Amino acid sequence: QTECLQNFKLVEVLMGSKQVQRMVLDDQELILNRLKDIRKTSIRQMNQTRFYIVENSKSIVRVNLFVGGLPPQLSPEEYTNILKDELAIKTNVVSVTHVYQAQGAVVLEISCFSEAERIYMLVKDTTVNDKPLNAVVIPEVMASKIPQNCCPLLVFVNPKSGGLKGRDLLYSFRKLLNPHQVFELTNGGPLPGFHTFSKVPSFRVLVCGGDGTVGWVLGALEEIRHKLVCSEPSVAILPLGTGNDLGRVLRWGAGYSGEDPYSILVSVDEADDVLMDRWTILLDAEEPAEGAENGVAEPEPPKIVQMNNYCGLGIDAELSLDFHHAREEEPGKFNSRFHNKGVYVKVGLQKISHTRNLHKDIKLQVDQHEVELPSIEGLIFINIPSWGSGADLWGSESDNRFEKPRIDDGLLEVVGVTGVVHMGQVQGGFRSGIRIAQGSYFRVTLLKPIPVQVDGEPWIQAPGQIIISAAGPKVHMLKKSKQKQKKTGS
Repeated sequence: QTECLQNFKLVEVLMGSKQVQRMVLDDQELILNRLKDIRKTSIRQMNQTRFYIVENSKSIVRVNLFVGGLPPQLSPEEYTNILKDELAIKTNVVSVTHVYQAQGAVVLEISCFSEAERIYMLVKDTTVNDKPLNAVVIPEVMASKIPQNCCPLLVFVNPKSGGLKGRDLLYSFRKLLNPHQVFELTNGGPLPGFHTFSKVPSFRVLVCGGDGTVGWVLGALEEIRHKLVCSEPSVAILPLGTGNDLGRVLRWGAGYSGEDPYSILVSVDEADDVLMDRWTILLDAEEPAEGAENGVAEPEPPKIVQMNNYCGLGIDAELSLDFHHAREEEPGKFNSRFHNKGVYVKVGLQKISHTRNLHKDIKLQVDQHEVELPSIEGLIFINIPSWGSGADLWGSESDNRFEKPRIDDGLLEVVGVTGVVHMGQVQGGFRSGIRIAQGSYFRVTLLKPIPVQVDGEPWIQAPGQIIISAAGPKVHMLKKSKQKQKKTGS
């Protein structure tokens, strides 16, 4: 007991009208005697006096600074040398405590406020290999002080999603929660947040953004999972922007429309934990990328991307690509979900005359078996029962040939569309796609360059192989409970 008392001190605070006086009392001092003495001097002073028990701690300056944008896959020594050259760091007060080689990021511990401020300001104007660096001051979470039954929430907000709604939500969540729980994804991505929570034994994640933002956070989680004490946190979604197929499937809605942020936190707290498959797509081009001089260039190295929702080849990806280019040319016009859908309709109308010959340009193997393709213009692999902003591409009819689709069954569904008109009918709810296959391992051979999109990110893929297989462990997602939806509705 004596040892315990030595860890604390008794502090007397006098809160006067003009100043606050603070005094550490002797260990043997009795509060009652102190109050009697003060009362003899002044009753008013006695009413303004408070006593606090304070833990003894030495004041140590320790600023943790996350620095990203560095070249990946270097050793700690190489990162230290870059920081010495570019930022002139003083190694007597600055040390590299964590290295994230795959992401090209380090965490610095700085024992001097002025040095921390200097480095923070300098990072913002520094580029390494033509890539700008970024810096985030990160808090130190004392995991040992978190109660056992506590499961804090780590919030990621993409302020670029959903017009200005992302920015408003950032401010709202910083007011409702501890601001250190809320991270802005445009500053360093998801890694600073996951690093901050790396020692927390149990936590959940809320991602505020579109499906692309959710994929970004899940991808970062996959990369850093082995460094987290809580390696499988459950992830909730607050959908912003357009599309949001994953948000729809998990009952979070089509897009944020101004609900009270506090009620969103309550919904996250009451949500149900579900598992979801994720998929790895290996793109191995056999021909040089377009634009290579005289075709002499080496083929592109294999590219690996992760998929949560769906992967499209052909017309579906081509529409995404045209939309993507239109958005890059005039980004100011793409703030409204309705306008975005209008642009899709326009670019779709321009494609109606296409011939249905995608089946001649690709070959498909499902679980080592060749699959004959019908006359189609688009081939789509779907992991979740929502495509193209809420459409049911697979359809609800029972089919003896296939299992009923689920997001955690380790299977992907393969569907064909005959063209833009067919896609429009699917999105209108009048038709389904053409069911082609269901499986867990796919090999697609491209015989010519073909548009490809994964979770809404489109590009032209050179001829070669595409292999789709299950990625790592299933992820834990949070699905809004039906009970909560009814309560909100009433």
